[in-house]
Amino acid sequence: PLHHPARIAEEWAVIDNLTNGRAALGIASGWQPDDFVLRPENTPPHNKPAMFATIETLRKLWRGEAVDFPKADGSMHSVVTQPRPVSKELPIWVTTAGNPDTWKEAGAIGANVLTHLLGQSIEEVAEKIRLYHAALRENGHDPKDFTVTLMLHTYLADSREKAAEIARGPMKDYLRSAAGLIKQYAWAFPAFKKPKGVNSAFEMDLGVLGEEELEAILDFAFERYFEDSGLFGTVADGLARVEQLKRIGVDEVACLIDYGIAPDVVLEGLKPLAQVLARANAPSEPDADDFSLAAQILRHNVTHMQCTPSMARMIAMNDEARLALGRVKHLLVGGEALPGDLVEDLRECTGASILNMYGPTETTIWSTCETVAAGVRGTVNVGTPIANTGVYVLDEAGRPVPIGVPGELHIGGAGVTRGYWEREELTAERFPADPFAAEIGLTGPAPLRMYRTGDLVRWRADGKLDFLGRTDHQVKIRGQRIELGEIEAALAAWPGVTASVVVAREMAPGDLRLVGYVTAHGDLDEAAVRAELARHLPEVMVPAHIVRLDAFPLTPNKKIDRKALPAPQPTRAPRPKVAAAAPAASGALPAGTEAASGTGAGAEAQIAAIWARILGLDPRDITVEDNFFALGGHSLLAVQAHREIRETLKRPDLSITDIFRFPTLGGLAGHLAETGSPEPGGPAPTAPVVDEADRSEMMSKRRAMRDRRRMRAG
Repeated sequence: PLHHPARIAEEWAVIDNLTNGRAALGIASGWQPDDFVLRPENTPPHNKPAMFATIETLRKLWRGEAVDFPKADGSMHSVVTQPRPVSKELPIWVTTAGNPDTWKEAGAIGANVLTHLLGQSIEEVAEKIRLYHAALRENGHDPKDFTVTLMLHTYLADSREKAAEIARGPMKDYLRSAAGLIKQYAWAFPAFKKPKGVNSAFEMDLGVLGEEELEAILDFAFERYFEDSGLFGTVADGLARVEQLKRIGVDEVACLIDYGIAPDVVLEGLKPLAQVLARANAPSEPDADDFSLAAQILRHNVTHMQCTPSMARMIAMNDEARLALGRVKHLLVGGEALPGDLVEDLRECTGASILNMYGPTETTIWSTCETVAAGVRGTVNVGTPIANTGVYVLDEAGRPVPIGVPGELHIGGAGVTRGYWEREELTAERFPADPFAAEIGLTGPAPLRMYRTGDLVRWRADGKLDFLGRTDHQVKIRGQRIELGEIEAALAAWPGVTASVVVAREMAPGDLRLVGYVTAHGDLDEAAVRAELARHLPEVMVPAHIVRLDAFPLTPNKKIDRKALPAPQPTRAPRPKVAAAAPAASGALPAGTEAASGTGAGAEAQIAAIWARILGLDPRDITVEDNFFALGGHSLLAVQAHREIRETLKRPDLSITDIFRFPTLGGLAGHLAETGSPEPGGPAPTAPVVDEADRSEMMSKRRAMRDRRRMRAG
């Protein structure tokens, strides 16, 4: 907004011709009032609207459209700029920093973004990129077609110490000049520490500081920049920073190299920077013994993937899997309700088309589908029927219900199976005759039947189906269909239990867990009950918590009010101190260590705090011999724990398999202590050596497990 758009279009068209169509512009709104002498009408606060108006006009002129501009007498004159550029469209980057609205506006107009870390952290940039991508999708743009560029002050050397020594003086001079330029505005930026008692940026003048005070603040600012806001250190440090930025959605790093460092030193510093560039963009091949989901996607160039929402959430929580998912072109998600927040998270890591699939096993897996649109809110609808399939929403008398009225979903068509093997009564109940087949043109061997799903749905005005829940007490946990009555019966069989109820509670968004409630004579040992249930039920059917109540809450009709059942409040019984002598690989404490009724310091305390937050426990109640999964954890929560532990303890070498190999607090902390904290640029911790015979046995067990699953599925 500092210059007339016609001038910008013509001058940069010259550059576009000289570079054979390589011109691109980064446009900022400006902020210093004295800069607007050529266009005083755009002086703040009019600068930002003027910037977006200028971009719109500039795009028209670049395309060759005639644009009207006012003359001195107020009449309009139509202008077509010359020379004509080589490129048909002008690539534009909107320069922005802290204002999330500017990110969203850049997405709305389909512009790239140029940003920096003066005034925002990497975590804050990650959140703004999510807003930007959402705005792109809401306005019909594909985020894959746009670029987020992050400017970083850069210097790499053989050691962190050498890099800091060379960059410190010039970087402090840069920060000093920046502070002088923006004066009191500097205190709004995170690189500078705002003095106590200063409420407004305009209340502070750097001139009141003594030389020692200013130097101390600049030293502090440099340290923050060096550690958190730049591309400094060794090649390994640079690569780690670039990988971190990749994960949050940064597409391009603009390296600021000329900020006062001697030219010959700057040029020498390009050599390690070139190594980072090459390694960051080198095609990666997974290790031969890496069979993780991310490795399999890369190894086999997977383009289509089908999974449950629970599995999709696990993928989205793992950095390596998120990056690999970017290669997938089509993602089919089904088996559970699909939350809108999960869809948005998936869209951040993949440009794949996402289909929400619905259908029970009894109708040969899928019966309806919905292509998930951008900007979805709440639970995604289950769409419309696939080919050769009919869906009916019926009341208790088997009559179709109007649009918007809940009813039970019935499915007819070619996918309906013959019924349940040797269970004639259940088949007759769940597979009645289909009275609507002829009306909608379904054909097949007589008699045509439909399947009563037990799912509660309603028709929408657009002809799609909303999933509302179940008509019975069946639920799905992590993609597996579960009859709560089966668990209730197992609980009721425990000595002293007089009644039992099991419900699925969402402890946190996306974290659905089973909770058992019982009335009983006397106290109940929750751990013992869960252990006994695990002997008879699959792991997914064992409640994460068992709550003893004096009486169940009742509705006015004297039925159990499941919605009024209290949230579990896990409590821990005192434990005796025990000496643990099992080997660390088993997940126990190192030999000769005594388990106390609490946690120690360091990694142990940090891990306990993370477990407590995820599992809803008091960290003081977690002891070193506690097992993450015995405390109520499951695979989805294990992925979350892995991610938080890796970030909090700064241990990128910690693998997800370590969470399962070392499930106790003491075992995991001991494993981290044994492997040590990797030095930047140093060798990665050595993986445990696995004997070839043990590996063969492990693979045999995996194959046997898959075979048993296939037999059960058959």
